[in-house]
Amino acid sequence: MGKNVTIKYCAPCQYEKQALDLAEELKIQFGERLTEVVLEPTQSVGNFEVSMDGELVYSKKKTGRLPHPGEVEQLMMTRIFN
Repeated sequence: MGKNVTIKYCAPCQYEKQALDLAEELKIQFGERLTEVVLEPTQSVGNFEVSMDGELVYSKKKTGRLPHPGEVEQLMMTRIFN
């Protein structure tokens, strides 16, 4: 059964491109293991969160920065295969 991923991002901060790029990378990396990747714009300033099946995987609020390339994929890999 595939995983559902949600990427919530701050629309006023113009994080849409980062969210789109991440969604594409996740689809390439995990392919059929993902049922869907949903992009959810928010008005919450500075928000950039990635959840998998409702469980928070990455939060800009906690790290103070946008994810580095490959970082979210690595975090998801440990959850998918453990």
